[in-house]
Amino acid sequence: MARILILLLVLFAGGLTSSQSSKNGLHVLEGELFNSGLLLRTEKAVIRLTVSPLQEELAYLSGKSIRILCDVNGETCEPKRYEITPFENTKAPDWSLKKIPRYVTGGYFAFNPQCTPDGKILFWTALVKENGRSTQKIWASRRDQYGFWMAGEQLSAPLNNRLPSAVISALPGGNEIFVFGNFGEDEMLENLKREMMFKSQVASREAQSPRDFHIVLSKLETEYKERTEKIQNRAPLYNSQKLPNGWSNPTPIDFPSFYNWYRKSDNPSQQVFGGSALSTSGRTLLYSAQQKKNYGKLDLYVSLQNDSGVFEEGVNLGSVINTGEEEMAPFLAPDDRTLYFSSSGRKEGISIYVTRRQNDSWTAWSEPMELSNNLRGVNFFSIPAVGNWAYVSREGELYMASVPSQFQPDPIHMIHGKVVDEEGNPLSASVLYESLSKRKSLGSTVSDPNTGEFSIVLPYGENYGFYAEKEGYLPVSQNLNLVGKEKEDKEKQVVLVLPKLRKGKEITLNNLFFSFRSSELAKESEPELDRLASILKKSPNLTVLIEGHTDNVGTKQANQKLSVQRANSVAIYLKSVHKIEEVRISTKGFGAELPISENATEEGRSKNRRVVFRILEE
Repeated sequence: MARILILLLVLFAGGLTSSQSSKNGLHVLEGELFNSGLLLRTEKAVIRLTVSPLQEELAYLSGKSIRILCDVNGETCEPKRYEITPFENTKAPDWSLKKIPRYVTGGYFAFNPQCTPDGKILFWTALVKENGRSTQKIWASRRDQYGFWMAGEQLSAPLNNRLPSAVISALPGGNEIFVFGNFGEDEMLENLKREMMFKSQVASREAQSPRDFHIVLSKLETEYKERTEKIQNRAPLYNSQKLPNGWSNPTPIDFPSFYNWYRKSDNPSQQVFGGSALSTSGRTLLYSAQQKKNYGKLDLYVSLQNDSGVFEEGVNLGSVINTGEEEMAPFLAPDDRTLYFSSSGRKEGISIYVTRRQNDSWTAWSEPMELSNNLRGVNFFSIPAVGNWAYVSREGELYMASVPSQFQPDPIHMIHGKVVDEEGNPLSASVLYESLSKRKSLGSTVSDPNTGEFSIVLPYGENYGFYAEKEGYLPVSQNLNLVGKEKEDKEKQVVLVLPKLRKGKEITLNNLFFSFRSSELAKESEPELDRLASILKKSPNLTVLIEGHTDNVGTKQANQKLSVQRANSVAIYLKSVHKIEEVRISTKGFGAELPISENATEEGRSKNRRVVFRILEE
């Protein structure tokens, strides 16, 4: 055997080529595994793979092509991570399935994959043994800088406790997730029990007769039953946000009208919930339940969050989608129009279907189409906003599935950003986006407390404003008009620098809009101005200066006059609409005197045409 191995190494150049061997360290290699996964044949060399924790996995892949991250040392390399064919960066046959490596899932029974819209973090549910019994735990993996999934980890408390938990939706950036589980309900039930016992003891002491006591006791029993059912039947969905050292305690979403009647005949005491998903904005909830307007055993419903943060009564998605059987595991794509779900009511067994909203309502849908025979038996499906691969689970394994173009969601525009202070330090802040034309809040997320990074997904067809805000800082905004634009997947990088709310600090009002050479404020400017008014109302001692600036197009006199008029327009709005006291707002126009960019280009001139909000006194 040793002589055969030596011969192979001689035939295939004895190891790394000279260009490779001169560079030790991490390298991405592609090739075919052979010799029980101990050798990798690339286009230029045969490379020996050292013994590593991946050895057993790679042995099973002998004879197959892989893309692998190796720590190269001379003519050998230590395998770190890998992916099997078809590779993500290549065109794959429609609905090809590629298994996610077992080093990612830890070898546990895995299902319910949920990928963040930016494709960088993958959450799933693992079936693990704990204290002698099986339970469901939340696991997660991140992509590394080379595009490989890293070894997954079971998330710590509070997301995982002694009861089953699962991620149902991960918002863009992975800084905010919605989870299914039981967080605090046992404690609520125990507190309710103690409260009722105390009330019954008081009633027994204060009752004038046994008859009076039994009347009060009957009322308490009714109250106890109703309140217990309310706790047990509330939506089992919670929100958690990333903290510097973990995740926040999951808090229940505010969905008071939720209920679910579905029970399996073999266990009528056990409520069966068919799954749920949230839009990338976190404001639209799709869920599977049995309610009074059902067509079948489990139907899909939608609930929209109102401006008070309450999810309103669910609306049945209609008979085009719902059958007499079970519609479950909904997933709303980042375009807010394409819905994937599993169904047992269309063909024998469970399969994944896709449908699209036909208008802005939630009850008009295209006829659902089965994705592929290759996905029979799959009951969980999610697809990020980037790339053409979906994530599915079948028989305890996680897979990636190549999605043909006709089944992919509509293109979107993704904003990748970072929130920092003026020294460049990352900030944990709220990032919100809105329709400027409709003056309507559309969604929000939070930035990572350790890096300041965030992502938001913006579907086409809207004129957006987005901004970051944090207590003690001035909010900073930007905008992106996607009305009438050609639909294609795009990404934009932004940095939002928040100044402290202190004397001498200033922000440029990026979401103010004027007609050409005019001082009349467009309606799209009102959300930005309303935020300024809110700052002034929260800080009654704040006095500010509104500065107007122009580019150098036109005469000096005309630019000076326009800059004064635009500053005055802002002040007039704050005083007249929001009743801010006259003495707290000063205005000044600078014309073209203080440019912040060159005037030789339109981009530079647009930056110079600005209105600045400056704090004079705290």
